[in-house]
Amino acid sequence: MKLKAQYVSTLASCLLLYPALCSTAAAALPAPVMAAAPSAAVDQGLADQSAVVAATVSLAPANLAALQDFIASTVDPASPNYHQFLTPAQFAARFGQPAGVVRRVVSQLQAMGLSVTKIWDNKLLISVKGTNAQLANAFGTSIHSFVENGASYQKPVGGVTIPASISDVVTSVVGLSTRQHARAHLRQADSEIAPPAKYRLTPSRPGVQRAAAVPTPGLPGSYNVADVASKYNITPLYNRGLDGTGVTLGIMTFASFNVADAGAYWAAYGINSDTSRVTVINVDDGAGGVISSSGGNETSLDVEQSGGLAPKASIRVYVAPNTDAGAIALYAQAINDNVADTLSISWGESELYYGTSDLAPYDVLFMQSAAQGVPISASSGDEAAFDLNYSGAYPYPTYSTVVSLDYPSSSPYIVSAGGTTLPTTLTLSHGNIVIPYERPWAWDYILDYLVSYSATGQSTYYKSDFPVGGGGGVSVMYPVPSYQQGLAGVQTSAPGQSLLCFKTYTGTAYATCTAGTYYFTLPAGYAGRNSPDVSLNADPETGYSLYYNSTWYTGYGGTSFVAPQLNGIFALLTQQASNLHGTKTRVGYPHPQLYSAFKSAGYGSTSPFKAIGFGDNLFYTSGATYNPATGLGALNVDNLSNFLGR
Repeated sequence: MKLKAQYVSTLASCLLLYPALCSTAAAALPAPVMAAAPSAAVDQGLADQSAVVAATVSLAPANLAALQDFIASTVDPASPNYHQFLTPAQFAARFGQPAGVVRRVVSQLQAMGLSVTKIWDNKLLISVKGTNAQLANAFGTSIHSFVENGASYQKPVGGVTIPASISDVVTSVVGLSTRQHARAHLRQADSEIAPPAKYRLTPSRPGVQRAAAVPTPGLPGSYNVADVASKYNITPLYNRGLDGTGVTLGIMTFASFNVADAGAYWAAYGINSDTSRVTVINVDDGAGGVISSSGGNETSLDVEQSGGLAPKASIRVYVAPNTDAGAIALYAQAINDNVADTLSISWGESELYYGTSDLAPYDVLFMQSAAQGVPISASSGDEAAFDLNYSGAYPYPTYSTVVSLDYPSSSPYIVSAGGTTLPTTLTLSHGNIVIPYERPWAWDYILDYLVSYSATGQSTYYKSDFPVGGGGGVSVMYPVPSYQQGLAGVQTSAPGQSLLCFKTYTGTAYATCTAGTYYFTLPAGYAGRNSPDVSLNADPETGYSLYYNSTWYTGYGGTSFVAPQLNGIFALLTQQASNLHGTKTRVGYPHPQLYSAFKSAGYGSTSPFKAIGFGDNLFYTSGATYNPATGLGALNVDNLSNFLGR
């Protein structure tokens, strides 16, 4: 690869540019703390002290080790707990905090002037309201207003302190920040190269096409769910009568959408277009958060893809404001409702924005979902191995690259959905780009083309097309889970991953910095959770059609498509499991089952997995083992049905 040596080790680059500064950095190896990173936010001083804000107080599970053991036992055929999934009430009775403990926490919160608005069914989350002054006083912090890139929000300045009287059971407080930071993981076809003539319609820009009619199936950039079913061997499940009947799948999202768009997409491709099977649940975070339509194309594709692959499934779309309070309410509502048999989310952000205590309430909910038998799939991100370096945060080459993962897909209880590029020939004005095999999605092939045919090719690439690809790497927040331990190809965290300012920047598009400034170094050699778990086509150049706002588009992609596709696949497997058990059941926690299937079948003829043996995600190389570029590989869903959904 032409560019790889330029950023394979950011610490090495730093040592060349700023040897004194970075030798000290290499020796110190501080833990990753994003609060130390640069920010474009301007502190406006104290937030309105009388403004009423909602927050959620998270409690630790009553017995974490027992909970983890129980989850594993529900998918172990040798265990009496096999497929004995819990209801939220049963989960609360076994792993929630006892009533007396909950009463003690509630009494303390009320004594601090806060109103308790909800005790969640799992007895591990308590929603409260209070003024900024009351919340700041209760949790030992100061809440300020900020303006960042024209957006206003508030957040605590300094750490949050849990009162000593409840610190034995309370792990964190969520919602004091109202900053919007989760982003949708969908991408449009590259704007720097002309699209293939065979799907060049009326362009809204060079890469994305606005179609006057239903896009022709079977063409790169306009694939539909039937093409997905064909390419990943889902069709045999349909032939066996599996269509999602009796199953409910859930979409979790931060943007509203028009249900009629999904109906029109399904109708165009001969799929059940009855939109009455779609129920929209607007999740109120209690803080006056606004559910935005920005990102509605994300929600539309989530529903179109999942509901298209499982054409008779019911669909619940949970929509919340894009805030911390909204996020925790979104997950809590979907999981505690316990109606959806499988869930997905296609939004996320770098795990480096979180501290361990920040992740605690989400971890509890994801474990609860596993105990209830509900798999959750999440997009691994669209910045290849460099999730932190997206254009609105710390873009290269202003900042150094940092090998990093997206959250929530980095959670060991989430199925991390990675991305590939399908075989194709892109017919361009200066010749063809030939991709002969399915490979990890990464736009390094666009760099080669631009360097060859454009005087500004490399700088254009770094400005517009880097880093783009399927997310993957090693978590520095979560240890390697048991299902990945001892597995060939599983990596430890890369050395030399430091966030540095390479080039002074003083604009407003992202955080300002001064050349030579060092921020942090991630720990090297950490045995962390590897992501993704599995991968499907996500490259917009070999991507999908989308119907949004009553308009057809082609040239869309991103791991945003893979997460809902897995959601639809899990819905079919849920129906199969129910048929085989003779009663309604669920797939259950999928990770031990997926990795056990791989250890059993490898990449043989009965394997659920296809090795992706060509290419990389700008850092990690794919091959015939597990790898952080494509995970276990692409799916053969018919073979997968012999291991899951039984």
